[in-house]
Amino acid sequence: MMGIIKEDIHFNNWSIPSKKQLRLEYQIEHELKDEDYFDSEKEFLKAVNNGKIITIKSEDDSDIMSRSRKKNYDDILQLIKSYKSYPEFRNEETLQKIYDGFKNNDKMDLPIIIEFSDGTRKVFSGNTRLDVAFQLGIEPKVLLIKSENTNYL
Repeated sequence: MMGIIKEDIHFNNWSIPSKKQLRLEYQIEHELKDEDYFDSEKEFLKAVNNGKIITIKSEDDSDIMSRSRKKNYDDILQLIKSYKSYPEFRNEETLQKIYDGFKNNDKMDLPIIIEFSDGTRKVFSGNTRLDVAFQLGIEPKVLLIKSENTNYL
């Protein structure tokens, strides 16, 4: 449907996810996937509070684990169709909203990247937002949080 779109988009409306959204992300990305990046939701929220907002350049993105790096709408759609949340929570409409949100400079939750004690980075949430931002020529900002746990593989 859409190819790589390099437009003159000036996006600057990143926001820290709400506490409600952060708790949901923790449940989905940590508990349901049985990860052990954090010992508790409280520890995760503390890491978020201590996190920093950084810009990810395309050359930095290649060093982030678990990134899909999809190059167009159709490839992202195929990916989200494999998610357990499809079609109830993730679908064609929600994907299009991300594209439209960037184009309209709508408020967009920061993707979350975990940095482990050895410097390795892994996407925690926001993989699709990162893919769409790069497709649209936007250098995305992310919330970089720290985890002392080294069991990330």
